[in-house]
Amino acid sequence: MTMPQTYFLEWLDSLILTTLNPRKDFVYSLTSEELLIISEKVLNETSNIQIQLNKHFFLLLKETEIRLQVKKYHSALIILLDHVVEYQKEAINKRQELSELMCTLVSSLEELLSFIENRYINYLGVDERVPVTYIMILKKELKQKLDKMKLNLVKAVENKNITDVVLIVLYAFIYSNDNSSITYKEILYRKELINELEIFGETPKRVSAFSALDELLIYMNFNSIKYINYFKNSIIEKIDLLSNDGERLKKLLFLCKEFNQIYSNEKNCFNPKNENLKTVISDWFVQEITYLEKKIVQPVIPLEISEKSLDTPKDNNKENKITCLLSADQIGLILRACDESRILNAKSMSAIFKMIVPHLSTPNKIDLSYHSVRSKSYNAEDKDKEIAIESLEKIIKKIRSY
Repeated sequence: MTMPQTYFLEWLDSLILTTLNPRKDFVYSLTSEELLIISEKVLNETSNIQIQLNKHFFLLLKETEIRLQVKKYHSALIILLDHVVEYQKEAINKRQELSELMCTLVSSLEELLSFIENRYINYLGVDERVPVTYIMILKKELKQKLDKMKLNLVKAVENKNITDVVLIVLYAFIYSNDNSSITYKEILYRKELINELEIFGETPKRVSAFSALDELLIYMNFNSIKYINYFKNSIIEKIDLLSNDGERLKKLLFLCKEFNQIYSNEKNCFNPKNENLKTVISDWFVQEITYLEKKIVQPVIPLEISEKSLDTPKDNNKENKITCLLSADQIGLILRACDESRILNAKSMSAIFKMIVPHLSTPNKIDLSYHSVRSKSYNAEDKDKEIAIESLEKIIKKIRSY
């Protein structure tokens, strides 16, 4: 004997599609007291539905039946949520009591969706695409959480560059108009990451070779291209401060060892289309170490002279250099931006500075150190940023005139 089929969303379904439908006359006759009673019942019904769904799924014996029912209720909730969001746009919702009821309904439907997604995600299918209408709701939820936690995150991290990268990447996803191919796996990852960042902003940090935020992002397999580029450049910046290649190799080997000891959860990631963060960075470490080892084993001239020659061309006359009417700080900003935006493509950012800076001079200085110019690009003043931008705008204007 088969069990009678019960639809646990029946009351919510009737309330949303019939009672509160602005296109029907009944909604206009509801009193403030009636709206308040309905709002309280919505909250009670939300808790009751979760209990009933748990029992319902538990009693199902076949996995195919569970999967079918989970998807059915999840889809039904998305449809109801979509209707409520549309109702909120209607003029009738200028009435405060009705507007508050709609907000309660949105919150309750989101709670029910989260209940299914958190408990039965394996039956839902994490690689399935999220309906476009539901993505807008989820992005709004993510933005609210991100807005709330970002101040604590910035306070907890001394290095503004890394928090800028993380926040830019997360907000770029939220504000992106491409909603056609986002999976539940991607949404769940972002929810988890924002929750972890929220906890991170409220807990003490331990000292290690890498920042505590770097360790969290490595653990979360935050394989955003922007973050990976930032991480590699931060390593290069550290070793470029050392006086010779021997010291740089020693430092690089130490950082590589420390990096490999950080656990990374490779079952999930920020961008499924990219390689895992640990794989990309580990390969990069190997290439950088190999390059330095070969450079040390096969020196052409004494190390001190070689280091000096990187900053000074063989013919050191001013006539053989290009004079740039910008300061070293402004030159550094433009070169760094060219690297990070991939306009210039070299083995590393350091290589770009090594190859270009020694051939430049400024009105105030004939010989520029690539070490100095590169390090200044990370600590530029607002005035230097404005002048660099104005210079690039002059170039744009000139190109448009051709």
